[in-house]
Amino acid sequence: MKPEFLSAVVDTLLPGDDALPTGTNAGVTAKLVEHLSSTATRDRDAYLAVLHAIAEKAGGEDVFALADEATRIAVIETVEKEMAGAFRSLTSLLLADYYEADSVLIAMGWRVEPPQPQGHSLPS
Repeated sequence: MKPEFLSAVVDTLLPGDDALPTGTNAGVTAKLVEHLSSTATRDRDAYLAVLHAIAEKAGGEDVFALADEATRIAVIETVEKEMAGAFRSLTSLLLADYYEADSVLIAMGWRVEPPQPQGHSLPS
């Protein structure tokens, strides 16, 4: 699948706003490519089926990538209705990757360093 298509799907689902980055800017598209490339990825076939359905409903990957936001949303909503379970699996994957991204955690005011083994610093 073309990177531009995957970015368009990710950024339609995770558009970001003034404070939060888009899904692509948070690294979600790159993570999706990794998931799709690994045969060990759970639900990989479901993810691919949803992405193929989005491309098909739009008239092709390039058409979807170049479409305006309203058109992309309409295509995605159609696929969501037709493939609810598989679509939910894909969005769960993307949301997990998004909310684990350092840039998103920082934008939300969270720490990104792990709490172990020393723990987080506490105010005195």
